[in-house]
Parts: sequence; C-alpha cells; structure tokens
Amino acid sequence: MPDSHRAPARGPIPGTVFVTLPDLVANEPAMAALHDHFTAVRVVTDRDRALAELTALGADVTAAIIGVKERIDAGVLAALPELRAVGSVGTGTDHLDLTAFRDHRVGLVTAPGVNAVSVAEHTMALVLGLAKRLLAGHAAVLAGTDRAGVPQRPVELRGRRAGVLGAGATARALLPMLRAFGVEPRVWTRNPGRHPDLPTAPLEDVLLHSDVLSVHLPLADGTRGLLTPERLGLLPEGALVVNTARKAVFDLPGLPALRTARPDLRFAVDDFGLAADGTAALLAPDGLLSPHIAGVTTESLRAMEDTAVHGTIALLRGGTVRP
Repeated sequence: MPDSHRAPARGPIPGTVFVTLPDLVANEPAMAALHDHFTAVRVVTDRDRALAELTALGADVTAAIIGVKERIDAGVLAALPELRAVGSVGTGTDHLDLTAFRDHRVGLVTAPGVNAVSVAEHTMALVLGLAKRLLAGHAAVLAGTDRAGVPQRPVELRGRRAGVLGAGATARALLPMLRAFGVEPRVWTRNPGRHPDLPTAPLEDVLLHSDVLSVHLPLADGTRGLLTPERLGLLPEGALVVNTARKAVFDLPGLPALRTARPDLRFAVDDFGLAADGTAALLAPDGLLSPHIAGVTTESLRAMEDTAVHGTIALLRGGTVRP
C-alpha cells in the first residue's frame, strides 16, 4: 500500500495551507504531501512579510506551516477565522500565544526533540571553541602574530565539571558528549522528581561547581531572566557559559554589570538579533556567537519540516499520516 500522504483520505482538506518558509519548497516529499491533502497550497513570496501575506488570505486559510520567526498571537488568529491547525518547524513555543491557540481552538504541531543531537553537537562545538581559544587563534594567524596573539592559553576539558540547565532531549543528548571528553555533568531542572535517572542538584549548587555551564531551558515565565548577575557570579574562575536555548534566559539588562564584575567568564550564544540588541558587542572579543543555527542542520531541518507537515495533516485528518 502506498504511503498515506500519497492517497488522501476522503478527498482534499478544504481551504488553503499557507507556508511561510520558502526553503520548504526544496523538500519535495513534504510539498507533495501538502498538495495531495489540501485544496490549495500557497507559499510566501517575501518571508519578511509572511504574517501580512498570511492574514491577507483571511477565511481561505485552513492550516499554516510556519517557522520560529512568525509570531502567532490572538490578533493573527482573529484574522484567520477558519484556521484549524498550525505546524511550527521548530521545538520551542515562545513565538506562539498558546492561550490564544486554545481560545481559538487551533491545533498546534511542533517538533520537540527532533533536532536534539544537532543542538547538542553545536553546543559541544562552542564549548570546545571557547576552551581551545579557536577564535583568538584564528585571528592571530590572520594578523601574523601567531602565539603572541593568543595571550590566554587554551585549556583541557578533561577533569572539569559541567552544569547542564534543563533535562529535555537536547540536554540528554549533550550528557554523553560531555562524558566522552572526561567531563562529569550535573543537571538542574525545575522538576527533578520527573528525572530520577539524572544527576540533579539545586541551581546554586550546580552554578558553584560548573567550569562549563550549558543552558537548555525553554523560554517561559519561570526561565526568562533566570540567570542574573548574582547567579552567574557564583561560577568558578574562568568558567565557560554556553547558551543554545534563548538569550533571554540571561538577565540581559544585567549582563554589562556582570561583564565588568567577572571579566574572566567567557560566553557563547546561539540566537537571533545578537548584534541588534548589543549582546554581540558586549560578549566580544572573547565570546563565540552564532545566529540561531544550532538546531538547523540539513538533517534536522528536514526532519522538523517533515514532522510539522505530516503532523498537521494527521491532526486535520484525525489519524496518523506517515512521512
């Protein structure tokens, strides 16, 4: 029997599915599934105007496939009275008003855990980059200063202690990577009772004993601004701080004071808008920055696209649709 996305059940789903991600067009099986299951498929013409193009379609829209840049709130949902499902190509939901989704009875599909290995690998690369002074070494070679351009020596990870904030799929994917480098991690999670298999400890205790701190927390009311200057000030001398979650888990207004008080700490952050909000200038020149690419390798992006597309179809069909 052919895959179910090749044999639409009960005819096409009425209405339009709107795709805000132009890159999704290259995922031919996923696009074929959308064309097989929906009456009409529309792809954004200008990503910067994605929400304007989406809401302009009004009652024609039955479903939408979006990315993390599209912020869907009550106003957007009110403009789409026939919207029944949204598939988000990502793992987080901080760009979505979940209360509004419930109020408007719009189903939501995300891809939690799908890119966990991708983010964990990127995290490990940032940890190594900080420890081995890769950015300073690269700049020294280009400047012709060789070792003189790297005044602070690299360090080994072996035998150091790591704190991992969060106990989700990404944090769990990172733990064996840390151990492979001889680093013994401890974990802080808001719900330690749910994770009896992990070496959990209170937050302050984790911070006090983390030569490497890695942040893997969703951005929510309880985590926004969690890492204050006072808390980060508990870290040991020369600690490496890597955040591949969301930058706002840091107390961003407090970062300048922290950098003044603790210039020994080195940071790596993976998120959008780091230059625009001044974070990049603050953490340079000894930090490492990337533009929210930890979770979008070729493999993980395709997997998240497939999850969002086929999950949305399954949600509307009331059954399971295989990729």
